[in-house]
Amino acid sequence: MNTTAKRWADLGERAAWTLLQAGFGIELVNLSGMPEWAAVPIAGALAAVKSYLASRFGNGSAATVPQSVERF
Repeated sequence: MNTTAKRWADLGERAAWTLLQAGFGIELVNLSGMPEWAAVPIAGALAAVKSYLASRFGNGSAATVPQSVERF
């Protein structure tokens, strides 16, 4: 895979995870009646969990794309 395609894959992965984490944070806040500001630390905690799991069960980095697709 060429460098441009790797950059797009990296950008797509980061954007998808960010949107997913923010969406879960917002939905959890809406369903539980918590104040809206609570969505931010919830999304941050989800990002930390994702990074931990990806580094533990993936290829050693926080990325979830295959190592052949990673930019570095």
